[in-house]
Amino acid sequence: MSFHHLFTYEIIALETPYIKRNCSKCKTNTEFYCSEKFRMNANQKLVDIWLIYNCIHCEGTWNYPILSRVNINKIESTLIQKFMNNDKETIWYYAFQINKLRKLCNDVNTDIRYELRKEKLNPLSSEVTIRICYKYDFGLRIDKLIAEIFAISRSKVNELSQNGTILLNPNIKMKSKVIDELQITVIGDWYKVDALT
Repeated sequence: MSFHHLFTYEIIALETPYIKRNCSKCKTNTEFYCSEKFRMNANQKLVDIWLIYNCIHCEGTWNYPILSRVNINKIESTLIQKFMNNDKETIWYYAFQINKLRKLCNDVNTDIRYELRKEKLNPLSSEVTIRICYKYDFGLRIDKLIAEIFAISRSKVNELSQNGTILLNPNIKMKSKVIDELQITVIGDWYKVDALT
């Protein structure tokens, strides 16, 4: 397959997931949003670091533990600076650790706003491969993504998958979650009208 048949689509998260847990002030199970600020506490050479979440109703806080009682000499100086400067990329790295958050909270709302930055498909191609760039994992399903890319229903996506018109690399189920570097190969010219208009 020649280079012009390979396209990169980037999934860009526009916000971090909300979490649900009991708010000590509201006295109810409610949503918290990421404040995008770290809290650090040092006791001699031992450091604790949290990511602060705020209640959407009362601004009460919950501290998401990142590091606990860690010797400062065991943490890279560049990472310490990122914690101290509230580096956004570092904050988002921890805010998207969905599995860890689910163990500490009642729920994690991964239904977030995102943007799909895509290259226009080549109208002369009878077979193309789309490489997915997915930096922050929020549980987006493959069939939902493909339906959005080609403006078709999920049932149509599953039909095309079953007849070999859509292939995934690695070969995982269509209802699986999107993974970074996933490749979606589409065969034939069925997609041209929807994808290019």
